[in-house]
Amino acid sequence: MNVKMWAIVAALIIVLSASGWYLSENVKDKDRAVIVGMVNEEGSGIFASNSVAGLSFDVETTANWGGLVFATPGPSSIQHMILMDFVQDVLGLQFELYNETRSPDSVYWTAVAPGAMGDALISGNIDGGIAWEAHYSNVCDTSKYNAYSVGTTAELWEEHPCCVVAASRAFVNNDPNAILRFLSAYSKAVDWVNDALKTTSPNHSKLIEYVKEKAGVENELIIQEALEEVRYTFSLSNLKAGISTMVDTYQRLGLLDHTLDEIGFNTTDNFADWLVDDSYIKNAAGRDPSSYSVLTDNIEIKVGVLAYDIHQIALHVGVGEGFFEEYQISLRLGTPFAAGGEVMNALLGGQIDLGFVGSPPVVLTTINMW
Repeated sequence: MNVKMWAIVAALIIVLSASGWYLSENVKDKDRAVIVGMVNEEGSGIFASNSVAGLSFDVETTANWGGLVFATPGPSSIQHMILMDFVQDVLGLQFELYNETRSPDSVYWTAVAPGAMGDALISGNIDGGIAWEAHYSNVCDTSKYNAYSVGTTAELWEEHPCCVVAASRAFVNNDPNAILRFLSAYSKAVDWVNDALKTTSPNHSKLIEYVKEKAGVENELIIQEALEEVRYTFSLSNLKAGISTMVDTYQRLGLLDHTLDEIGFNTTDNFADWLVDDSYIKNAAGRDPSSYSVLTDNIEIKVGVLAYDIHQIALHVGVGEGFFEEYQISLRLGTPFAAGGEVMNALLGGQIDLGFVGSPPVVLTTINMW
């Protein structure tokens, strides 16, 4: 693992704490995000130091959780939301930002980049953490971290949404052809990954090499274990229900700065219908490059990605296998971002056209920065 790079990435983390049907299409929609594709479901887990043995998702272990400090990728992440919901609703404890004091009635959190959580565990700064793959498996299965698995996020919320493809509405409205071509190439890459997940696939070893290069993990057994925890998909068929559940959870936990009524929606389903547009992926998936007209020049798209995230490996596969080039798309990936809040800031600030980002940052940014 590239520790120097993770030190830089960790320093960049921005803690994000902080549709109406009647809105003007030309004024309000242009500075907001729309979700046009899925990236993955599940694929994260909770680990703890062996020095605090006895943690599980059983409510009978509540006393063992009290007073512990857990690293999360930050309050805008799905990992943070799932851990917070479990601590408050299942264990009945408070979930508070760590400030050097501890109470048995609380579990504490601190924001740490997933790739740096193992080192934070070794240094004693945290008692455990919740991380996306392959960092969760890497911490649990690498002896120097002296840690064990408490459980996966799928055990707390089966098929939970995770990363999505978010676009600026201005970009979508101005160049829908670019979105279609991008999603055609991306869906082809996801199909390639799902086939390559099989150990009998001729592309399996190539997939492992992509993960080694992009996720910062070298151990092939850990990589295989991590890949098996992630559900790769481009379909948005399950996301709207997931978004509705997410908003309900955020409302219950008091994390929203505005009510849905205040921003023009009657229900969480109405909001999800506005935020998620599945028409593009439905029209793009499975389309052959020959179904598009030949362009004089490739279309350039600026894409923001998260650093060392195995969830987004299909994007890198699409680049490496030449799928985007087949659809006359040239990608500018730039420097990976440390957290989803940064991706959303770049997206809404016009620095990128598309963002591979967790669905919670999209929801929180949309509602809290309305």
